[in-house]
Amino acid sequence: MACARRILPAVRGVVLRGWVTIGSAMTRFPRMLERGAAIAIFALSLAGCAIFSETYGIQEVDNWARRNEPLAESGKMKWSDFYAQYLERVAAAPVISQSPVVERLGIMITASLFYEQGRLDKAGFDSVQRIVRTYQTIDDPAANLLARNALVQALEYKNSGSSAR
Repeated sequence: MACARRILPAVRGVVLRGWVTIGSAMTRFPRMLERGAAIAIFALSLAGCAIFSETYGIQEVDNWARRNEPLAESGKMKWSDFYAQYLERVAAAPVISQSPVVERLGIMITASLFYEQGRLDKAGFDSVQRIVRTYQTIDDPAANLLARNALVQALEYKNSGSSAR
């Protein structure tokens, strides 16, 4: 019994010290919550700025392409120059996933160089360009595969036509 009287105050002291520790942590909790909320709001606003910046960059590149594509169509600019400058602008734009677009522009640079060198006829160049335009807004490697296949087929057709002569 005497032992129980000595243990009980000791246990009470441990319990009280625990509640004091929990109590002081609970008074700091609202400040930590406010700080956490402020950090979360700041992070979300940065993400919003990044999304706006990305959207603006993409829109700027699209506007450039719309303004300059008629120059290439009219012959005032070479198609290879158009696609090379287009590639430079896409690479400089803050875009998250631009690898399929970059690859597609690389295919068009190759096709336009072949067209300008006479290794590809107008119909073959137009078929590759038509596929690229059709899948322009889709970030899918399958669209690039279609464009590459069209380029290869156009080259094979041009080579088979020139060897038959």
